[in-house]
Parts: sequence; structure tokens; C-alpha cells
Amino acid sequence: MKYRYGLLGCISLIGLLGLVEENPAFYPFLAFLLFFQYLFVTPDEMFIANMRKAAAWAFYADLAAVTAVTVWSGLRSENLHQGLAAGMGMGFGLALIVFSFATTWFDWRERRGLTND
Repeated sequence: MKYRYGLLGCISLIGLLGLVEENPAFYPFLAFLLFFQYLFVTPDEMFIANMRKAAAWAFYADLAAVTAVTVWSGLRSENLHQGLAAGMGMGFGLALIVFSFATTWFDWRERRGLTND
């Protein structure tokens, strides 16, 4: 499928559901609106490399957030499961934000002709 990265924008429908239901827990999904622009981009090697790099950044941000929040919550209370759930929620939200902004940043740099290190 040639334009599959643009279909990531469909995940933003969950954020729209949050707007309808007035549930702020779904608002981070609205960050995926940025990906509808990729429906009109023919992916090349640099584009795919940028998407992979952004996914790696998001994974490590998620891992760091889950670890930090779980350890911090576990030290404050006896219930480690509650800390793990909070860490996973914070990590997922952070991963969404990091992935969205990293792909936008890499795309902006590529359009300007700057090299990605």
C-alpha cells in the first residue's frame, strides 16, 4: 500500500470521540491529525528512515516514562499495580506526542534540505 502512513490519521477519530464525550483522556489522539498530510506523499527511503527514527524516539520516551512513573509511584505507595498503570498511561501519551512531533520535525528538516543526524 503506497500511502499507508497517512492512514495513521484515522487514529485521531478516537480524539474526536473524546471531544464528543467530553473525556480529556482521549485528547492526545488528536495529535494524529498531522498524519493525514502523508496521504499525498510518495514514500521514499528518507521518508521511511525518518518514520523509523521517530518511532524509536517515541519508544524510548515511552520506556523512560513508564519506568520513572512506576518507580516513583511504587516508592510512594504499597500498590505497585496502580503505579504501573499510571506509568503505562503516561508513557503512551508521551509516546504519541513524541512520535507526532518527531515526524513533523524530520519532515520539516527534509523539506528544507537539512541533513538528519
